[in-house]
Amino acid sequence: MPAQLPALLPTLLPALLLALALAGGCTSADRSRSGFLEPYKFSIPQGNYLNQQMLDQVREGMSREQVRLTIGSPLLTDIFHPNRWDYVFRFQYPNGDAELRKVTIEFQEDRVARVKADALPQRDDPRDPALPGYQPAAG
Repeated sequence: MPAQLPALLPTLLPALLLALALAGGCTSADRSRSGFLEPYKFSIPQGNYLNQQMLDQVREGMSREQVRLTIGSPLLTDIFHPNRWDYVFRFQYPNGDAELRKVTIEFQEDRVARVKADALPQRDDPRDPALPGYQPAAG
């Protein structure tokens, strides 16, 4: 049996090297890196994209239809809070980090009563990865 081991070595060596390379790729702690045999990771925008310039057009006293025409419909409506519209936007970066932006519009008697919003970009910025159609700079 030991005499057969040197004969098998040329056959086993490439398989052993491949197994070591694959195992080495699994130990990376940096989730943003793309390495050998790692799946392609991409940005995932979800929800309603709004910026401050768009939100500034919404005023107290506007009807639901006026709000819908101004900034669009909320992605989801909550049957337990019919007088509240939540516009939620989530952007997941390829490294797994995520950014969440939320705008809440409250209605009284079908008119805008209050607008609450997280910090939003002032206007569309081509460098904002949350902007629909964003393309990262080649580099």
